Amino acid sequence: MRIMGKDLFHVMLDPVMLVLLAASVAALALVIERFIYFRKNRCNTTRGVLELRRQLSSGGLSAGLEWSRTQQNPMGRMFVQILENATLDAEELADLSYGLIVDERIKFDHLLGGMGTLANAATLLGLLGTVTGLINSFNQISVSKQAGPDVIAGGIAVALLTTAWGLGIGIPTLFAYNYFNKKSSDTAMQLEAAADRVIVMLGRARARTGKTAVEAVPAPGPRPAEDAGWRF
Repeated sequence: MRIMGKDLFHVMLDPVMLVLLAASVAALALVIERFIYFRKNRCNTTRGVLELRRQLSSGGLSAGLEWSRTQQNPMGRMFVQILENATLDAEELADLSYGLIVDERIKFDHLLGGMGTLANAATLLGLLGTVTGLINSFNQISVSKQAGPDVIAGGIAVALLTTAWGLGIGIPTLFAYNYFNKKSSDTAMQLEAAADRVIVMLGRARARTGKTAVEAVPAPGPRPAEDAGWRF
């Protein structure tokens, strides 16, 4: 038994199959967009903390800030925020860094909800297409009074195409969703650990020098008096 071209053509024009085709394009677009975003914003926080420590030791806060601003990723943005607010105490710095990490996590999770929805919806739509296809096949059999094995098998095979297509979309999309979700969680935890290390580093430097701030903090622009110690 083989699927006739005419039957396959009718399946491709089925409303459920058209929705699945649109879902496949949308899922592919989301996966590509997230892959590009994560690749662009990747960072090695362990090496970053070591390099920042070297910059601070050799050139002070100005060197650390200059290097941090060259890092076009969440780690660099976090380092800049911490160093620009080096006059604050450790608890306030921790709160600031945590807020930035939350903002970055939101950016990492952007579109992942849609990706997960497409992964589940594609599978369910495939099953819906199969159910409606089987209903139509058996309805045609009852009307035409032809119930041979070839007729039944051919109708079932055509109906199952939507399930196969839905699984073909849903499974890879689900793998991609889980990968990006894990990547987002791991990156957020790495940023938290890096922020803690930098804050401790600044605290130890402050204790050694006996100063409340490092001399090279750029002068902030005009701001209300109550916000004079904050830069974010």
